[in-house]
Amino acid sequence: MRERRPGDWKIDLARRHPLERTVEAALDAHRGLHRLSSSLNSMDRLDYQVLGPGERLCEIELKAKHHPYQGWAALRPDVGETDLFIVDELTIRKLLSAGRYGFLLVNDQPAQRWLVWSLMDLVFSSKVRVNRRLATGADRIKAKVLLDNNDTDHHHTDLAAALTGIATLVTVSDQRWNDIQAWPADSVIPTIGAAS
Repeated sequence: MRERRPGDWKIDLARRHPLERTVEAALDAHRGLHRLSSSLNSMDRLDYQVLGPGERLCEIELKAKHHPYQGWAALRPDVGETDLFIVDELTIRKLLSAGRYGFLLVNDQPAQRWLVWSLMDLVFSSKVRVNRRLATGADRIKAKVLLDNNDTDHHHTDLAAALTGIATLVTVSDQRWNDIQAWPADSVIPTIGAAS
């Protein structure tokens, strides 16, 4: 894997701003979600605060996969490159802080798809956590979490469908949150004996 270079951050921002505006416009046009605010420069909030079905306060974090990953195969050999997504541990912590209505929205550009991860999708997903040194010269470590995109069922061909997926997940989360059944109820999980 190639180490990050100082100029990479400027390239990332140049790619990010048009994508952020696209998502804002799609949120503003969506019938099931109402954008309340954007916190795109915040270090302690997710990118978008929206009102979802049932007037639930939801937060959405936007991430993008701009190109295929190179050099990560040895760290997650059980996942093909197409289905690999790498996210900062900080993002996971911010999603946990947002709670049950926190969502990760991923623009997977190489695969031309949008992915939605609910908080519970992330909690129960298979993960590999990797630490790497920052290229800033300081002796600082950054954690990355390597996810398998097959651990979320929410794959969409366009942004509007992905946002509808988030609206649907708000309702599903309300129905499932306090249910005794496995999350999600239709997942294939080995079952042992009879539960009491």
